[in-house]
Amino acid sequence: MYKVLVIGCGNIGAQYDINNNEIQTHVKAWCLNELTTVSIFDIDQILVTKVAEHYKCEIVSNISIDTLSKFDIVSICTPTFTHFKILSDALDAGVKTIICEKPISNSIEEMIQLKELYKNSHSKILVNYMRRFQPSFLNLKSFIHSDLRVEKLTNISIRYQRGFVNNCSHAMDLLEFLTNKEIRLDEIKIHNEVFDQFESDATLSLMAFWNNANLNILGLGDVLFSHFEIDLYFKTHKILIKNAGNDIEIYKSEDGSTFLLPLILQEGLSKKDCLKNYMVPVTNHATELIENSKLEDNFINSINLNLKMLNYKNN
Repeated sequence: MYKVLVIGCGNIGAQYDINNNEIQTHVKAWCLNELTTVSIFDIDQILVTKVAEHYKCEIVSNISIDTLSKFDIVSICTPTFTHFKILSDALDAGVKTIICEKPISNSIEEMIQLKELYKNSHSKILVNYMRRFQPSFLNLKSFIHSDLRVEKLTNISIRYQRGFVNNCSHAMDLLEFLTNKEIRLDEIKIHNEVFDQFESDATLSLMAFWNNANLNILGLGDVLFSHFEIDLYFKTHKILIKNAGNDIEIYKSEDGSTFLLPLILQEGLSKKDCLKNYMVPVTNHATELIENSKLEDNFINSINLNLKMLNYKNN
């Protein structure tokens, strides 16, 4: 059995699915995992008591290094400004696997320090860009690298809201995951900036080039609904990632050579409900990191992406 501590009982910690049958939070996913015993912590005593009663789990009174050292896995589901301290202490405590919500930090200095602490530790850190762990996106990656291996990715369109680093980073991470290519944007032109959700993280719209592909990012400011979509255009294929990634549609056109032919939906390749119970693959991967010493986490990749996105928005 693995001893798990979830720090933070807010939305992604425990609230998204407390009144439904989905598995969308750390607490529920861990409590339903037969390999784990679960404890929780939150500074809000009313909230943490409610969650503990609902899931029949224990409450810890503090998150000192001594407390953290008693756990195999720690999920960090707290506001971004708290991540540095908790991550540092968890690394110092020798926690085997740490799941951290994104972004890791809004401070370049903190992330540089965390990279050094991580390199000198034996811990593994999984940053919760959750789409990369879902079976449907693993299958999509395989399709891109097999069926589309000779087709060039020519155009990318991203639509998102609620902060460039907070939420557009999901799209950037997914692009890196699907293509196995590091994000390095060239000729960046920011044409809109709205501080609608986070005072230190604007929702940006921009145009750029990446790996010779035309990249267009539309940041939806001042909207009262969740929105996350990515369109990938190849020579004869179009891939649509819709409804926050819950639906994947793949279209194909025959190569008409001398004239353009319409796209046809490939129903056998397209997928729905890709994010159903999305926290289960994430927590499963966290336990696999303990069981398989050769399995890699995504911390260095995530922290490098986090640093690049801070530089893109600041420059």
